[in-house]
Amino acid sequence: MQSIKSSKLKFVSAKATNTRLMGVVGLIAYWRDEAEREIAQIFHLDYEVYGIDGFYHLIEPEAAAFNELVLAVTGGLGGTFVTVDFKSFVYLVKTAYQVDPNSIEAHVDFDRYMETFQSWKVDLDETEKIALLQKLSPPIDNPYAAINYMMMRLIGKDDEGTKGLWLEQPPNAVEYVDAPYTLIKNTSTLLENMVNSVAHVSFRVEALIDFEHKYQLMVFHVTLQKETNKIIEVKYLEKLTISSIEASFNLNKSEHLIVATVKDSFFERRFAKNNPEMMKQVYAQGQLYIEFNPDNNHVAQNPYYLNGDIFALYFFTHTGQLIIASFLKETLDAIDALLLEENAYEKSLQFICELKTDDPILFSFVNSHFDNIFDFLSYND
Repeated sequence: MQSIKSSKLKFVSAKATNTRLMGVVGLIAYWRDEAEREIAQIFHLDYEVYGIDGFYHLIEPEAAAFNELVLAVTGGLGGTFVTVDFKSFVYLVKTAYQVDPNSIEAHVDFDRYMETFQSWKVDLDETEKIALLQKLSPPIDNPYAAINYMMMRLIGKDDEGTKGLWLEQPPNAVEYVDAPYTLIKNTSTLLENMVNSVAHVSFRVEALIDFEHKYQLMVFHVTLQKETNKIIEVKYLEKLTISSIEASFNLNKSEHLIVATVKDSFFERRFAKNNPEMMKQVYAQGQLYIEFNPDNNHVAQNPYYLNGDIFALYFFTHTGQLIIASFLKETLDAIDALLLEENAYEKSLQFICELKTDDPILFSFVNSHFDNIFDFLSYND
């Protein structure tokens, strides 16, 4: 077992989510101190902007509270845990730290480990790095998954994360953007002249990115090996800055909503406690809870949408409205059936109506000054 001298801990084991291609990883490490107490550390690692943006150090944690915290930190990542060794643990933490060395300043418990942390050296060679990155990735069963993951990592300036996607790792990273940006949508079109190729297949790829309060459409030519879905070549062709109206047209998706009145003032508190894996965001008009899909299968779809990993949204307004939204009618139907089964309508909620909009409107409502969905819709009619 690897010792940590300054904190007098011995490394026991570690596990990480297989979500490295999403640009984030949940990491749990187990240690033993001199008194043979179990020490558990939970990390949330971001490889685009935030670095080590979550860190929890727990001494002999109580199982239920620990599992709830793990869900809160990693439950929205859409992956499963796989075992990693100490060298891999160091690599994952160190490469996240390099993204933003100042990120650890927000974590008070990290101070006691700084001396040892700084003494750690990444000890994986390129072959081992690629093997680890592939271990921390889901199976890539179609070319769209390979292309979408590649575009996410390139637009996020996360070249390290692409290493497991290439047939042969390119000698030098190619700079497509000057800072990490967000891939909002990615559309791949099979090039007809490559359909009959035995070994290779090529696509015209149009990546819509959120670019400095504007939007850019970046166009690439991507070639893959058919048998493995490994990337052979990425050629940057052109880019075009587009208006928010054009971007909205590009992102057009219908949204399905349930509107209800909350009759029980403790309902939201119970809802939050029972769903620790949901991401909570606080707004002036209320609280938004985001429920993510349990996997990242949306990345294999064409076109790929950034918000394709969202299962449902729940917005509790300060005035007592609950708006539940999903992009799929069947998802909303399943939530409606669950609320009926749990007698939520009878005990805690008053159902008002269901709505369908041609374009997503919940996030616009959440960010507006309105605290009533019907007032918002009337104003924007």
